[in-house]
Amino acid sequence: MYGEALYKPEMKEGNPIRLYSLDEITEIFGKLGLCICNSFADFSGKPSSDNDIQLLVYSIRE
Repeated sequence: MYGEALYKPEMKEGNPIRLYSLDEITEIFGKLGLCICNSFADFSGKPSSDNDIQLLVYSIRE
């Protein structure tokens, strides 16, 4: 949770990268008091979709 120390999980094998969907990010941000105003797939402003690996979000504190 935000503000708490995180510890690296012990992984014997596998890829440690975690990809989040917009729904998951919205839920996580909501628990932190943030509201997502918009999301994008790249820095040119392309709308985000589940088919894009990059997800940029614009959020504000509620």
